[in-house]
Formats: sequence, structure tokens, C-alpha cells
Amino acid sequence: MKRLILMAAGALIVASPAAAETRIFSYDPVSPDAKRLTGTGLTFLFETRFMGGGKVRKIMATAVPASAEVKSVGASALGKGAPIGPGEIYEINADKAQGKVYVRAFCPGSTKVWLAVGDLRHGRDLKVQVLGDDPAGGPARTCAEMEFAYRGEWRLGTGTRPDPFDDAFDSSLRY
Repeated sequence: MKRLILMAAGALIVASPAAAETRIFSYDPVSPDAKRLTGTGLTFLFETRFMGGGKVRKIMATAVPASAEVKSVGASALGKGAPIGPGEIYEINADKAQGKVYVRAFCPGSTKVWLAVGDLRHGRDLKVQVLGDDPAGGPARTCAEMEFAYRGEWRLGTGTRPDPFDDAFDSSLRY
């Protein structure tokens, strides 16, 4: 029995990286905050996880050429007592692409912005909580609570496809 359990665990470990793939989901804004802050919605580029859901790598405005890279961080990055909603916490990288634009738009007055992103699942709606650092030095504060309706998935080709992390609209890469 022990041997069977060890073999099953080994198979899961080996299968995890093989099961991961890059996917892109687009969402339409539903809540007032989502409409005000995103216009026509957001698109998420993410890596799937073996047990479902995904790890967000990049967020993009659906209708305009604006994107921001994000990195997964723990709740401790927000400070003790921060009002954290359900979902994984990501920090917007203000130094890459249009990250600074997202920080200013999502949470005016903050220099750092985090997103608590709900589960990314095919056909399911999404909730995103926007948190920003407190200029007075306290814990992170809630700047917006956005709700989105699932719009669809962008299919990536196989073989010699373009890298979805390349940003043709990021002028900092050209100079």
C-alpha cells in the first residue's frame, strides 16, 4: 500500500509541470468600480495549475494597449490588519510596461498596488480586490472591489507562436 501511495505521489509531481500551460482569459466589467477603472474590461495571462485555477503573470486592458506584469506575494506584504478578500495576492510591477499607469489609476496616492484575484476558471466570473499602500504608513487599504463577467478565452497557437510576454506597445523596450 505504501508503495502505491509513493508511486501515485511521484506521478503527480511529474505530471504537474506537464499539465501547466499558458492561457489568456478576458473579462467584461460588471461592478461600478470595474467599469470606472477598466473601461471595457481586463484580460489575464496566466499559467494553469495542476489542481485548477492559475497563477497570473500579466494583466492587460482589453481594448487599449496597456499591460502590467504582476508577481505573487503573500498576505504579509500588505501589513497586519489589511482587509484582504478571497484570492491570491499579486503585486503590480510599477517598473515594467505600463505598471505605473495601473498603480495610479487603480489606487491614487499609493506607490504600491496589490490585487487579490479570485480563481481563474473557464466560464466563471471573477472578483478582484484592489489594495494600495497607505501613504501614512499603515496597513494596505482597499481602493476598489471589481467584479467581472467571463467573456472568453484567447487561444494560443502551437509551435512557433509569439511570446505573450513580449509587449509590442511598451516603448521602454525600444530605446
